[in-house]
Amino acid sequence: MVFASNSFLFLFLPCFLLVYYCVPFRAKSYAIVAGSYFFYAWWRPDFLLLFVAVTLWNYGLGALVYRQLARSKKTALRWLTLAVVGDLAALGYFKYANFGAEVIAGVLQPLGLNTFTLEHIILPLGISFYIFQAISYVVDLYRGHVKPARRLVDFAAFVALFPQLIAGPILRYRQLSAQLMERQHSWSLFSLGTCRFMMGFTKKVLIADSIAPITEALLSNSSPQLVDAWVGVLAALVQLYFDFSGYSDMAIGLGMMMGFRLGENFNQPFLAMSLTEFWRRWHLSLVAFLRDYVYQPMRQSLSWPISVSIFLTMLLSGLWHGASWAFVLFGAYFGLLMAFERHWGLTTHPKSPYRWHRHLISLLLILFCMTLFVTGDLEQATLIYQGQLGLWGLGGLQYYRLETSSLPLLFLAVALIWLVFAGILNRRFYSAKANGQHSFFMQRITGWSALLLWSGFTLSLTKLAASQYSPFLYFQF
Repeated sequence: MVFASNSFLFLFLPCFLLVYYCVPFRAKSYAIVAGSYFFYAWWRPDFLLLFVAVTLWNYGLGALVYRQLARSKKTALRWLTLAVVGDLAALGYFKYANFGAEVIAGVLQPLGLNTFTLEHIILPLGISFYIFQAISYVVDLYRGHVKPARRLVDFAAFVALFPQLIAGPILRYRQLSAQLMERQHSWSLFSLGTCRFMMGFTKKVLIADSIAPITEALLSNSSPQLVDAWVGVLAALVQLYFDFSGYSDMAIGLGMMMGFRLGENFNQPFLAMSLTEFWRRWHLSLVAFLRDYVYQPMRQSLSWPISVSIFLTMLLSGLWHGASWAFVLFGAYFGLLMAFERHWGLTTHPKSPYRWHRHLISLLLILFCMTLFVTGDLEQATLIYQGQLGLWGLGGLQYYRLETSSLPLLFLAVALIWLVFAGILNRRFYSAKANGQHSFFMQRITGWSALLLWSGFTLSLTKLAASQYSPFLYFQF
């Protein structure tokens, strides 16, 4: 089940919220688990067993880790290692077994040895996200950052919370532990969450899905010309942003409807003036996870150089996004350039003074690399790169008008205008802490803003009614 579907909007969500608000607070975690399991099983009921197994595995071993900390930290480390290895083994099998078999076969074939293949392994939805959340729980227990969940149902609710279950944001137990024990529900927070959900829904269905035909046309073109290649990759990147940030908005909004305050996942990434700053603005929950559980252990425990730690962290980031050489090169590209930026003092952060030339260079570097991400295939990426270098000719936008229509190009222009105005206003679209209190984007919806929000949401519902199904791009990760 996806958020952008009639079954979710008009059946699951109303029924879930009715049950959720009718039960007493102590039973709300049970309602979350039941609703989230139903939400997940809507796709494949059999993979729900894996989901439950991961939950029980980490809850049980997490309790052993915490219990052994006071007696023997060495024993606690062994339990922690077992928990993490089990999590990574599950993730590795479902996500990387086919890729590993291809790599081994490629090595053996030139030697004249018999190669082997595996049957195609279906990737369970959201496994990259809920495995990372489970790992963060047991690691934080070992580090003493959190105490174990009092009830299994509360831990299960943390792992299964359906708003962020499929594509994040990646949560930490320490973010939700207090909220699982006590949180406030109010009409003002519910209203704010509804508005946030509507904005995300509009970004996904009206903007991202309307741009998608350009991306599809690019990927079906075996000889894209220069203009077509660059415009196609730009459209793919903008589509990805509106699709994924739209999902994150919907997830955060749904969390607010349930009384939760989830972390942000984006902060105007196209304002970045370096690749390092781009990753300080894009997919924030993944970056925070990699920083705390990959980069910092390399620096602190292994004492590896900064440049090496940055490169390896980004290499793993690329591999996390997909099991192919294209994603490996995607991560290596960012890793090398970010290490270069760090070495020469070229890194920037969201509060750095604006420099238009650095902004332009960063966007071009990001666009050039996104070809690997968009295709996920080296052969197809090579064709587009040839187009970006002008090897197929200059071209124009006629190809997209013929293959699709002028409408996707119009929505691409609308999306770019959206991004430009968001950057100029620079009001930190999303939540921030002001004077020690939580403040959120769209805290007051009145006048023209309310009219625009409702108009966009209504148009999105109309578009959804025509298409019936609108999957999210990050489901494949």
